[in-house]
Amino acid sequence: MPIKERTIVDIREEMARLALDERYTLTEVAERYGYSRPSVRLWRDRYREGGRAGLVDLSHAPHSCPHRTTEQVEALIFAERQKFGWGSKKILRRLRDAHPELELPGRSAVDALLKRRGFVATRRRRYPVATPFQRRYTACETGELTTIDHKGQFKMLNGEYCFPLTMVDNVSRYVQSCKGLRSTRLSDAWPEIERVFREHGLPVAMQSDNGVPFGTSNGGFSTMSIKLMMLGVLPVFSRPAHPQDNGRHERMHRDLKRETTRPPAISLREQQKKFDEFVRRYNMERPHESIGMERPANLFRGNHRPFPRRAPRPEYPRHFETRKVAPCGDISWRRQRIFVGEALRGQTIALEPTDEQILTVHFFGFVLGKIDEANHRFI
Repeated sequence: MPIKERTIVDIREEMARLALDERYTLTEVAERYGYSRPSVRLWRDRYREGGRAGLVDLSHAPHSCPHRTTEQVEALIFAERQKFGWGSKKILRRLRDAHPELELPGRSAVDALLKRRGFVATRRRRYPVATPFQRRYTACETGELTTIDHKGQFKMLNGEYCFPLTMVDNVSRYVQSCKGLRSTRLSDAWPEIERVFREHGLPVAMQSDNGVPFGTSNGGFSTMSIKLMMLGVLPVFSRPAHPQDNGRHERMHRDLKRETTRPPAISLREQQKKFDEFVRRYNMERPHESIGMERPANLFRGNHRPFPRRAPRPEYPRHFETRKVAPCGDISWRRQRIFVGEALRGQTIALEPTDEQILTVHFFGFVLGKIDEANHRFI
């Protein structure tokens, strides 16, 4: 049975209904969904007045625009442009001299007007660039950076091993997941990662160490990093043998180990109950010194973007050369085979000429590296 996707409107409706239920207080609803009390009150009142339609974000555009350029001035601007082909600075100077009685717009307004009417050719800009595998990402607000790690495995009382997967919002310290798994394989971890993304939205970046299943021992592309980039999430990797790069997450792991594994539970199901109770207490009850004695649930507002309804497809500028990566991880370029990585097999990448005999390799909105045409190498 397919998983039903929850949109932000679904969450607001669910929250508003609880706020209208006399059995719950605004404070309880706010803590449950990680919103402030004024936000809960706002969505409750809008739902009461307009139903589900009242929960959709409204446009912030003004109802009127008193400084909008008049048709008379627009006609004069177009006439100057057609006659001389000049830019906004010269056009405005001529109009001020010829028509001192008119109220003329600023240069930026004239530039935008000329661009809308097709008088200005749009420059071919570079594709948005974000390079994966950077070693540090400094988050400024909640929902921006998610950290992920596997807490070291331990043996449960039934003799089986448990591999806890944990995901934390870096700024608010909100634990988004603590899931007991039977291995560190990506096939076990990814369903939980996707569940968190569907529930809380997509962060800007996700930081992990270089171990399985997050990274690779040789610093190449991992399958998980490719999946993240397809969702527009920047993969960030800590330096090898430097757990302090993810110190906040490691500090949470110390508490997790002390409170849930000493002693361990008798089975994975019972162990998960201990994890769930730890997450509830950690997020909603325990004040944290590092965030001013606040509770994470009071600060976390969800991640930046909703999970896409459909599998995303890359869109590249027309001047890029696209290539599909073969099952063995290479592409064909000018009768040569160039290896770019097995994790990219089946994916479509794009090549952009940037320097003499150098191609920049793009994947979705990310730059993966360069291709040296002279030596037929991906660098």
